[in-house]
Amino acid sequence: MKNILPILFLLFILPLSIDAQEPVLKQKKFAIGILPQYAFNNGLRMDFDFRVGKTKTHWLITSPQIYLASNDPVLYSYESMWGVGMDLEYRYYFKANNELPRGYHMGFGPMFQFFSIDDERLFANKVIENGIEYTVVEYGPVNTSIYKYGMTAQAGYQAIISRAIYVDFFVGAGIRLSFDDTGRSGLSRNYNNWWGSYGYSGTMLTGGIRFGMIK
Repeated sequence: MKNILPILFLLFILPLSIDAQEPVLKQKKFAIGILPQYAFNNGLRMDFDFRVGKTKTHWLITSPQIYLASNDPVLYSYESMWGVGMDLEYRYYFKANNELPRGYHMGFGPMFQFFSIDDERLFANKVIENGIEYTVVEYGPVNTSIYKYGMTAQAGYQAIISRAIYVDFFVGAGIRLSFDDTGRSGLSRNYNNWWGSYGYSGTMLTGGIRFGMIK
């Protein structure tokens, strides 16, 4: 009997001590990622995800971008280009009882981009001869500054790998409105010939993949 009591004591206490030593899963509050598809447009975009307050389903994503290229005669026929941008997205995850940002989600938010492009092309120039102003067409170097504004709504699915890596697939739609440095909308076809152009204006489909680390 004296030998049985210590054994029963150990059988009761040991499981409790093991449970107490197991790590408590903490809510993930921050993530950093990259979107590889932006490289096709001479850009780099980083995503920084922040959990909003103590909620499990609400996140804010900030997406700074940089663009840089020179001598691209294939897609845009410019001499050089640089640009910056920022997207903001409020995102809601439908799987509420989870410490990780995973599962189906939807979100929306604004965006802004600026591009400075140097190229050689035809342009209208005003000249004065004998006191009379004329508009002539010339060919030469031109710098164009483009300002793009818009809104985007997207939905997708984010998978978690080993609690530290995420892979996110998303699709959506948006609207863009671009202006050049003269204040005119509807830029030349050099920069507004499809939805991926730097100066595109109109509705568009969005989508892609992103991956990164969760902290």
